[in-house]
Amino acid sequence: MVQGSQTDMGGPKGRFRTMLSRRGVMTAAIASAAVALGRMSKPDTALAGVDGDVVLGAANNETTGTSIQKLGGSPATAFTVTNTTGNGIDVLSTTNVGLNAAGVSVGVFRSSGANNGIGISGQANGNAFSVALQGSSVPGFGVFGASQSGIGVIASSSGNHAMFGSAAGASTSGVFGTNTSATGIGVTGSNAVGIGVSASSGSSIGLFAASASSTAVVARSTTGKAAEFFGNVEITGDFTASGMKSAAVKTSDGQIRRMYCLESPTSYFEDIGSAQIVGGTANVALEPLFASTVDTSDYHVYLTAEGDCQGLYVSGKTASGFSVQELKGGTSTATFSYRIVAKRTGITNERLAPVRLSADPSNPQSTGPRPITQHVPEIPSFPTPPKGVTIDNR
Repeated sequence: MVQGSQTDMGGPKGRFRTMLSRRGVMTAAIASAAVALGRMSKPDTALAGVDGDVVLGAANNETTGTSIQKLGGSPATAFTVTNTTGNGIDVLSTTNVGLNAAGVSVGVFRSSGANNGIGISGQANGNAFSVALQGSSVPGFGVFGASQSGIGVIASSSGNHAMFGSAAGASTSGVFGTNTSATGIGVTGSNAVGIGVSASSGSSIGLFAASASSTAVVARSTTGKAAEFFGNVEITGDFTASGMKSAAVKTSDGQIRRMYCLESPTSYFEDIGSAQIVGGTANVALEPLFASTVDTSDYHVYLTAEGDCQGLYVSGKTASGFSVQELKGGTSTATFSYRIVAKRTGITNERLAPVRLSADPSNPQSTGPRPITQHVPEIPSFPTPPKGVTIDNR
């Protein structure tokens, strides 16, 4: 750039120099205009001074990308975008990740100060395997949601699972929920018209519940059945019912009728059979497998004659069987049936043993069936989304 002096030296030479100076100024102006036109002819790239602000042009056509780096100082935030009427930042990638963020502490942090606002929103419009928002971590949390008084994470889907969890570890869970409150619930499922919680397994346990010091499973229904089992049921431990125990049996009228269990103040096993007296006597052996389950040192035998005789009585009992004799020295030959009743072995056979059923939560000193308070899970209400964001809560 040529720059001349504005001093008029007088005379023809002085006027010439002045003209030259003016031509230099014009040349500089033309050069500046050319630079400006050159910038207008193509989009500006992002520029950043060492200590100055970042200046963004109309577009960034750099093939190597633009990097913004903050090397300490205050404030701690490296890059802030604010828009009072629209989106703060729109990120789009046609072939790969739209936004990739990482941090020693938090990769992306955004809070919404507006009512019903959303801190971060992701949307995917691709195929069924597209991901709107993805979080990944090698040793820590992939996605973490927290709230002081609301819902930490809300998931919604109109045509598939709202939330899907998968784990490959031997002692891990696909979905894990916990609650530190004594009256809280780790995992809640609710459905107004369908199944609240469904569990299944192809080759192992469908639903497993355990408690270290309390009840593992509590089921209650106000108008229907508390539980139904379609298949065999196995219980390891005592079975106590405050109501009736019965079998459902189909009768000749085509209906299912109740057949009630006989109860006893002591736990007994019994066996039933038939035999025959010959010459007025008979020896009946206890079936060995049955004998192994009962106390054979003291058992009861009930006889019923099924033929003409003077009557029957038990003349002797041993651990292996019993003897039957006809009354009055009779020598008849007749059949009879018998019923053996003996105490069960392997348990405490206490007569009319006291039992304490689960107490009423409102009165821990009470006994009797527990009228469990119906727990109605709180169904979360979906927030009203900001403009442009849709939450399907159908």
